[in-house]
Amino acid sequence: MASAHSNRNRVVVTASGLVKEMRPWQWYKQSILLLGLVFSGSLFDPAAVTNVTLGIVAFCAIAGTTYIGNDILDVEEDRNHPRKKHRPIASGQVPITVAVVFAAVLFVGGLSLSWYLGPLFLLVVLTYLAQNALYSVFLKDLVIVDVMVIAIGFVLRAIAGVVVIDVYLSPWLVVCTFLGALMLALGKRRHEMVVSDDPAASRATLAEYTEEILDQLLIAVLAALVVSYSLYTFFRGGLWMMATLPFAFFATFRYHYLTHTESLGGDPKFLFGDRPFFINFVVWGLVVVAVLYQVPPRLLEVIV
Repeated sequence: MASAHSNRNRVVVTASGLVKEMRPWQWYKQSILLLGLVFSGSLFDPAAVTNVTLGIVAFCAIAGTTYIGNDILDVEEDRNHPRKKHRPIASGQVPITVAVVFAAVLFVGGLSLSWYLGPLFLLVVLTYLAQNALYSVFLKDLVIVDVMVIAIGFVLRAIAGVVVIDVYLSPWLVVCTFLGALMLALGKRRHEMVVSDDPAASRATLAEYTEEILDQLLIAVLAALVVSYSLYTFFRGGLWMMATLPFAFFATFRYHYLTHTESLGGDPKFLFGDRPFFINFVVWGLVVVAVLYQVPPRLLEVIV
C-alpha cells in the first residue's frame, strides 16, 4: 500500500516537472504569431483565427521540445545558476530518460500539426528547430551572436503567424520584431550579469560581456526600435497610426527604466506585473486595433 502511494506520488511529481519543463509561463512568446493576424486586418476572420490558434499550439509543442533539449544539454551549467538550478531536470525532479521520451512526443505532435497547417509553416518550424539546435550546440557561446539568434527566433514566430494565414509579410514586422526581441535578450543578459555571483559559471558568454557594454547595446537597440516603429507609422500605418507613437516610446523607455531599477530584465513576463507598463500595453493594443480596423474614420462619419 505504502509502495503504491509512493509510486503515485513519484508519477505526480514527475508529471508536474514535465509541465514545468514546457515553460507554460513563457507561452506568451507564441503570441508573436498574433502580429500577422492583427496587422493584416484578419483579426475578425474565423478561419484565420483558427489557423493562428493551431499555429500557436504547434509552436508551444515545438518550443517545449527545445526547452527540454536545452535543459538536458545545459544541466551542469544550470546547476550552477542561482535560479535555473531549481529547474526539474537540473534538480533531479525529472529523470533525463523520461524527459527525452516526453520531448519526442512533443516533437512528433508539433511537427504533425505543422504539416497540417501547410508546407510553408512547416518550413518555418523546421528552421526554428535548426536555429535552436545550432544555438544549443555552439551559438550560445558566441558573444553578441547569442542574443541575435534569440531575436531571430522571435522573427521566425512572426513569420509563422503570417504564412499560416497566407498574407503579405511586411518588412516592418520583421524589423520591429527583431529589434524588440533583441532588446529583451540584452535586458535578460544584463539581469543575469547583475544577479549572479559568478556569471561565467552559469553562461559562458557572460565572461565576455560587461554591464557597460550591455547598457550601450541596449540603448542602441532601443533607439533603433523607436525609429523603426516611427518610420512604420509614417510610411505604412497612416496618419492615425502616428497616434500610437507615445505608447511605443513609453513602453521602450519604461522597459529601460525597469531593467535598471527593478531588475525585471530576467524574465519579460514580470513586466506585466508593472501597472504603468501593463496599462500602457493594453491601451496601445486597443488604439492599434482601432486604427487598423478604421474605427476613428467610421466614428467621424457617424458624427458628421
